[in-house]
Amino acid sequence: MPPSRALLLTILLLAFALRLHHLGDQSLWYDETVSAYLAQQAPLDLIAHTARDIHPPGYYLLLHFWTRLIGSSEFALAYFSLCFGLLLIVQLYRVAIRLTDSITATWAALFMAISPFGVWYSQEVRMYTLGAWLGLWLTDCLSSHQVTRSHLMTKKYWLGYIIAAIIGLYTLYYFAFLLIALNLFILLGHRAKVRPLIISNGLIVLAYLPWLPTLWRQVTQPPVPPWRSLEQWQPIPLEIGTALALGQSVETATVWPIVLLMWLIFGLGGWAQRAKIGFWLTYLFGPILLILTLSWFTPLYHVRYIFIYSPPFYLILAMGAAKITGGKSKDLDSAFRYFILLSLTFLPAMYSLQQLHTNPRYQADDYRGAVAFIQSHWQPGDVIMVNAGYLYTAFDYYNHLDNLQHTRLVPYTLSHHEQPILVQTGSVNGSPQLGWGLPEADFYAMSAADTRAALQHLAHDFPRLWLLRGYDTVTDPDGLIRQWLAENAIPLEDQPFAGESNIRVQGFLLQTQPPRLHEAITFADGLTLLDWSLPSQSWQAGQAIHLKLWWQAGQKPTVDYKMSLKLWRPNGELAAQGEDNWPAGSLYRTSAWRVGQPVYTPQTLTLPTDLPPGQYWLNVELYHPETAIPLPRLDGADPVVTLGAVEVESAK
Repeated sequence: MPPSRALLLTILLLAFALRLHHLGDQSLWYDETVSAYLAQQAPLDLIAHTARDIHPPGYYLLLHFWTRLIGSSEFALAYFSLCFGLLLIVQLYRVAIRLTDSITATWAALFMAISPFGVWYSQEVRMYTLGAWLGLWLTDCLSSHQVTRSHLMTKKYWLGYIIAAIIGLYTLYYFAFLLIALNLFILLGHRAKVRPLIISNGLIVLAYLPWLPTLWRQVTQPPVPPWRSLEQWQPIPLEIGTALALGQSVETATVWPIVLLMWLIFGLGGWAQRAKIGFWLTYLFGPILLILTLSWFTPLYHVRYIFIYSPPFYLILAMGAAKITGGKSKDLDSAFRYFILLSLTFLPAMYSLQQLHTNPRYQADDYRGAVAFIQSHWQPGDVIMVNAGYLYTAFDYYNHLDNLQHTRLVPYTLSHHEQPILVQTGSVNGSPQLGWGLPEADFYAMSAADTRAALQHLAHDFPRLWLLRGYDTVTDPDGLIRQWLAENAIPLEDQPFAGESNIRVQGFLLQTQPPRLHEAITFADGLTLLDWSLPSQSWQAGQAIHLKLWWQAGQKPTVDYKMSLKLWRPNGELAAQGEDNWPAGSLYRTSAWRVGQPVYTPQTLTLPTDLPPGQYWLNVELYHPETAIPLPRLDGADPVVTLGAVEVESAK
């Protein structure tokens, strides 16, 4: 194997290791859950869904077929992006060795391999590494005339340009900015290519015709609420410069000397190869300038999109590195320059990657943890709501509740239901064009009056609400839902989760009344067990018993009591025990209960898998959390209340 190929293979192994490290460990964030959700849909349903959204279907279709072969775990989904991240390095090496030499090509491959920007998006379940690879392939085809002696471009290169452009445009709309920039460069400076370029672009438009009406509608009448703004322009150049040099997991103020050094090396490379790189500078900066220009009218910029156009940065940076290290020279001075340059680029990149994997600031939104929290607290009869409602993709991906149903808050069509149901909110007082009024759309508008009325119905039909909040400041900027819950519901839980979007899960006690099935039992300290409901059925080992209880405080209790649920054998031996907890939730402990108001406290006890058949007795008690002494009953009976018999059958 030639030394240059062996070195490239070593670089690819390094790149693979960096991208494989912690792959799939974190939760998917919202955009990634959209990818995961769509990948599970049938192709026609997937295409129809994206036609109601803001992205074309190409990436999702490819991911769909990938999951059919590999699976849909976080690791499997992210591995798809990893593959294109590695292909991007190989393609960059190919371009660099054609334009320059093996030393420069090796530097380019190395810089892309260790790029924290590249590692970030090689681990994200989105289309950015695919888009970047397609862009580099397309650009390679357009620039290959520099080494083709037959004529300006062979049919092979034009065909490659056409295929890459079509797939790229069906992958993400931001690919169009690269096409526009490169076409302008060619039209202004290479008139001999105009005719084949026009023919090729005509074929691209022809292949894109089926999607053009959807594109036009999505661009001119966005079906989603506005979620980006550009109030400050000054930080954008620094953000872009830092991301290209050291990724998004460092602060510019901390690493600016290294960032500046890398851009100086970039400048040196550009000056040294100034006769060759006009095309590549257009590739890098042209789309960015187009995005920023259009962002004066409608916000389009986000640093993630810059990665699509990033390969020329590492190519020109490699040209500067080759200039500094003396190319193929092998003297001691050249070796020293190699060592210094490697140290000044490799070590900061590793620092950035270490921050990416360990600094909570860069941790993905923990929807995995949020959904697990809801599932661990949900009880039959509870309702689950996502605000904003389009977050259902995150809930669906991580959901393990059986028979989960979906509905909208407005128009309200619910009634009490023992099965899990997910209510999706819309945008309060949002634009009527959201979702184009389609009933299947994820995004829809709700008037303030309809929202309040629906919440009132919800509170009447369900005793408890579990709310997953994320991006709700976009869909409910005035906080109507938050305010209504603050005024009409009792907070039971409030759990924030990691990630920059500040997602959280909140539990609320809504209106509820006991069914009056049993005589009330009065305890000391003003507490009364008003009623309870134990399903009348036979059970099997391993099943979960969902029990409903209603308490009431006749006066303010002096202690925050805990509740214990236990299953006993007829001979008095303990057979199973639930998790002792605060009866109503960690935020609404007994000393805070409102006097005279029924407090609904559903509980679950899971039968052991090895529990023998027979009859058992289910008991509940309140006890002091510090002394573990049960709260006595005023009638003098045993503090433990027997709720009923549990008949366990043999497995069928």
